[in-house]
Amino acid sequence: MAKKGGFFLGAIIGGSAAAIAALLLAPKSGKELREDLANQADDLREKAYDYTDYAVQKGAELSSIAKEKAETLGDQAKESLDKAQDASGDVLNTLKKQTEDLSEIFKKTASDVTNQFDDLEEDLSDDIYIDANETAKKAKETVSEGISEAKEVVEQEPVKEVPREKKKLVKISKEVKKDNSEEEK
Repeated sequence: MAKKGGFFLGAIIGGSAAAIAALLLAPKSGKELREDLANQADDLREKAYDYTDYAVQKGAELSSIAKEKAETLGDQAKESLDKAQDASGDVLNTLKKQTEDLSEIFKKTASDVTNQFDDLEEDLSDDIYIDANETAKKAKETVSEGISEAKEVVEQEPVKEVPREKKKLVKISKEVKKDNSEEEK
């Protein structure tokens, strides 16, 4: 734009200088020379007004085009922003829902695992208790059988050789009976 304006100004000044030089160098009388100068000045003034009008018209056209482009770009930017906001909102909502779903799944899994451990603990406790009771009963039976067999052996043996073992067997027998009576309570 600055180059065009400089060109037009140079053209006007150059044209004026050429016209003045042509008039001054032409062999005419003063009156004719003044009339020619006046006509040339009027022509130059008209050309200057024409160039000014042309420049104003082109400036208005360029301004209008720039405004249209700015509005178009503004609308496109707004649409892009709206699309981006909608897309980011959708992505945010999707991520939020997925996070909530995962949280629920983790809570449910943790609850299920806790329940399974509780059930397993109860089952193991019951199994251990039952096994311990069965083992204790078998041990009592074995001890009782051992005591019975020992009594038979002691009764069959002469009294001299067994007093010490007999005392031990009697003591063990009393302890077993005491444990049996405590368990029955």
